Amino acid sequence: MKSLAIIIGCIVFFTIGCNKDFLDKAPGVDFTEDDIFKNRVGIETFIPTIYAYNVPPMFAHISMMQLASPVPISNQYAAPLYPTYTMCDEADESAQLYQSGSLVNNGNITPQNVFPSIDARYYIRWVGLRHINTMLERINEVPDADEAYKAQITGEMHVLRALTYLDMIKRYGGVPIVDSVFEPGVKFSKPRNSIEDCVNFIVKECDLAIANTALPPSFSGSQTGRAGKLVAYCVKEKALLFAASPMFNTATPYLSMADPADNKLICYGNYDENRWKLAADAAREALDYALANGYGLIDDMAADPDDVPGSNELGPVGNYRYAWEVNNNKEIILAYNGPVTDKNNRPGNQMIPQAFPAGWVNAVSVPLNFYSKYERKVDGSPESWDLAGGDDLLEKIAELDPRFKQTFIYTLSYFTGAYPSAQIYNGGSNYNYCLGGVFLNKYTPSYATEKQFLLNDVVFRVNELYLDYAEALNESAGPTGDAYKAVNTIRARSAMPALPENLSKDQFRERVRNERAVELAYDNQRFFDIRRWLIAEQDGVMQGDFWGIHINKTGPMKFSWTPYVFEKRTFFKKMYLNPFPYNEILKGDLVQNPGY
Repeated sequence: MKSLAIIIGCIVFFTIGCNKDFLDKAPGVDFTEDDIFKNRVGIETFIPTIYAYNVPPMFAHISMMQLASPVPISNQYAAPLYPTYTMCDEADESAQLYQSGSLVNNGNITPQNVFPSIDARYYIRWVGLRHINTMLERINEVPDADEAYKAQITGEMHVLRALTYLDMIKRYGGVPIVDSVFEPGVKFSKPRNSIEDCVNFIVKECDLAIANTALPPSFSGSQTGRAGKLVAYCVKEKALLFAASPMFNTATPYLSMADPADNKLICYGNYDENRWKLAADAAREALDYALANGYGLIDDMAADPDDVPGSNELGPVGNYRYAWEVNNNKEIILAYNGPVTDKNNRPGNQMIPQAFPAGWVNAVSVPLNFYSKYERKVDGSPESWDLAGGDDLLEKIAELDPRFKQTFIYTLSYFTGAYPSAQIYNGGSNYNYCLGGVFLNKYTPSYATEKQFLLNDVVFRVNELYLDYAEALNESAGPTGDAYKAVNTIRARSAMPALPENLSKDQFRERVRNERAVELAYDNQRFFDIRRWLIAEQDGVMQGDFWGIHINKTGPMKFSWTPYVFEKRTFFKKMYLNPFPYNEILKGDLVQNPGY
């Protein structure tokens, strides 16, 4: 009898949907592999483990790392690792309490530290793929499962396998394609597949799921969070978007492999504009399918109040904030969310600002490099942050895109009922560690307390489909009316003016990229966007000067601001892809990425 340990108890932190029965399983239950396939109950007991291994969260959790770590996790990693936003211009890890962001920002990624500091899920993914392959090979053995149920499970497994490979290619390029179970004790060699092979495999897996008549568009009720056809559409369009992007869609890679014949592992070997068309078509299909099945943008909330800085109001609570704060809303396609009661393991512990009681980790500070991307709401023009500074901080903030106030904690802004006014100025209680001048607020609900809060740990959301479509359509056909419409739909729901007409292809590209930065801020998108666009080396993106503002109170409701450089970051070209862990390279089957 083959043995397969299944750890259920740790999945308390991974409730998909909103604490649904789907993951409400008894802790500490172990099964042999044969037990799982004795009946349908065994399958449903195994399903949560498969999802936990194969659906990538934004916020790493220690319990998940322990599932498949090849070595014990030390106390150093007892809290969640930082999400990718601390590894680029979106954020600064204020108190330097974690390694992930600083390793990237100092250019110190190596094969020896990529796991677990940069990619804590490396080993988890391979275990997850074995679970999927086992399910696909044995699902037909279940005696009390009808054909429709078997087909549904098969469809889900194809979606999850595609999702896991998407999660890998955007970090490593081509990886080994493993679509069968290797018997224990049997030695095998599996080299890396080309990036083209991997993208084709992902698309094939998604197409199988889409064509599966037993797989529903999405799941609801007690099964909320399982992967239906809409997730398959999302994975497909995202894989094709990466395939079309400068990272992979090129004749010459960002760095050549030691053996140029291996360049196929990290690029296609040619530029093909049709790859952008395939990505645009797939994004349009995903968006149409989402809209036809009850998903859509949150665009019908009450208008944001024009709050007075320093008031105790909640601040602007409108469409954008509702979309990221409220669980299971129509804009969220796939997300984790669940209760977190342990300070050391809560997913967002690094997001809580100094206003909270002692013992909470310092909040995420945001560089001026990033929030200067927020335009003026009156006409969509860039906001001026002159190096000479000024004495109009609150007035300047009032001019910005409404999404600024729904994303950040700024001087005198509301944060929670317990801490209604953020004292972010020299001498204020929240000034320490706020090197950038504002703190991140997105993902921390307004009702958050020290002991418990829920957050949406988003994997796919409708708004990204609009922007993926606009980007790919512009690259394949120029700034067409449909490309404009897609971006302007996103902007309109946040009361931002439409893009100027008659933009060139290059101008439209830059506006779409800026829109992605603002709309998808902290959604685990920008770090990968920067790398797939090959723009990390631009000053202030992932290298060079990182700016904050000194803030001083100069009178009642009056604050001056002065830009200053708080950090210089380093980026090396090799960092466009992660290195494979050193121990994996020693096994002799994998070719390392260039530069490591």
